Amino acid sequence: MHMEHPTTLPNLPGMFFRSLFTVARKDDVAADAFQISDVFQAPGFTNERLQRYHEAFAGFSNEVPLTLMYCLAQRVHLAQMLGEQFPWPAPGLVHVSNSLEQHQAVAINTDFIIKASIAIPARGPKVSPRRLRPLFTVEFWQDEQLVVTCTSEYQVMPKSSAKAPSRDKKVAEAPSEPWQALSEWQLNEASGRQYARLSGDFNPIHLHPLVSRWFGFEQPIIHGMYMAARAQAEIERAAGKAVRAIDVSFKRPVPLPARIRLWQQLDEQQQSGRYQICGAEDHLQRLEGGFQFLAD
Repeated sequence: MHMEHPTTLPNLPGMFFRSLFTVARKDDVAADAFQISDVFQAPGFTNERLQRYHEAFAGFSNEVPLTLMYCLAQRVHLAQMLGEQFPWPAPGLVHVSNSLEQHQAVAINTDFIIKASIAIPARGPKVSPRRLRPLFTVEFWQDEQLVVTCTSEYQVMPKSSAKAPSRDKKVAEAPSEPWQALSEWQLNEASGRQYARLSGDFNPIHLHPLVSRWFGFEQPIIHGMYMAARAQAEIERAAGKAVRAIDVSFKRPVPLPARIRLWQQLDEQQQSGRYQICGAEDHLQRLEGGFQFLAD
């Protein structure tokens, strides 16, 4: 793979500040679907970074956990959102699904070349707002080998829909066989700040009630990819082997503090499975996904 003149990937905190200025964007022009493509370069993960990530979740079998790759992919997403071609305000997008697949082992302390693209959907007065879902594809390359692919879908939220979500008062039935309860977690208000320091994702909705209220949330909500990472760590710990692919769909935000429970079911060969995270008391589903293990 040969790619000329990649751009150095910026860090997240500075980009979050710059993203606030994109709120002035007005997507009031009809346009056909098109694609945005970029190439970036970024340093590889250090031993120290990997150690902190492993210590935060405790359970990963893979030396470079797949969900850690999203922390780098998110930087790519935001860098592309800040580009002039991207039509929507960056703070007006909600992460709705994500998938990660490992093709080769990720090398430590080895730089990445990152090939990134966004499929921008057609837009205009006759296009349903629910169809405004740009699809981000990020390929991570090391030494001319594709090592990981991350695919992320976002929902563009109309400005008129910005209102504080209320806590869901519904109650559901607990998952039944073949679902098995794997783990339960108690999250406090500091959980979002702790993961922000680990991931670099300092989105204000995750940090503190005084800040999250500015963005329509009475309480800070935990990062969706925090829960996906914790699910991956627990799944790998229970199986004693590493995951090679994992996907997730986000169903409900989790206001902090919260007590949540991880459920899983494995296929007959125990080489893949499904998982979901629900409230420990109300059993309402917060996220769901699937996974595949590395071949034995």
